[in-house]
Amino acid sequence: METKNLCPSTTATIFACYSIVNSFAENIFELAHIRKEWSVGYAGLLKKEAGEVIKKLIASGNISGMMEKLSMWRELMISALTDIGIIRASVKNDFKNDKEFQKEFYQVLGYNEYFSDAKNGDHFSMYEFTQTFAKNLTPELREKILTGGLDTRIVDRFLETAAEMQNFSECFSLMKESTILSPGDRERIEKLYSEVRNISRIATAYYYFDPQKREAFNFFKALRNIKV
Repeated sequence: METKNLCPSTTATIFACYSIVNSFAENIFELAHIRKEWSVGYAGLLKKEAGEVIKKLIASGNISGMMEKLSMWRELMISALTDIGIIRASVKNDFKNDKEFQKEFYQVLGYNEYFSDAKNGDHFSMYEFTQTFAKNLTPELREKILTGGLDTRIVDRFLETAAEMQNFSECFSLMKESTILSPGDRERIEKLYSEVRNISRIATAYYYFDPQKREAFNFFKALRNIKV
């Protein structure tokens, strides 16, 4: 896998997937009864696949040079995820008697289209979410959401994060170039991410009353725990 120009967002996805796959394999005997395709064999193959992707990434010799950018991206994504969650919860609470406004807010600012995938580790959805939010937050809309008591500094911080994320915009166009990532490698990563995302959603639901294990399957937490 050629990683000379591999976007740090993709690197973060790979490492997060690897972490979740390992947690899945460690708990497969407990989780196997949930889905018919979940078995020790399936977990073993998935762990092997994730391991091979990681090995190729490390073997490229470029991973050390990417760590600083990966750290920057991770911090931006964590900040954005935190703030959009706070803003969403505040609007839901402050305007609980104004369902029409809630509907408009979630639609216009990108929550309906991007929030679910963004909080589950989809980096492109996270980027698109931040840019949609920043673009569509009119002065009138901003003023209204602040009337309920939300601290303006949270909105300001999110907008600053969205602006900083623009520095990574080229990553998402580069990832479509076969000279950066071959179609086969891109498909391999996308397939791994798709499988791990499904595991993450189901396992976090299963471990709803077990916070420690639930966090092991959360992309947000896996991203935060990446060692850089």
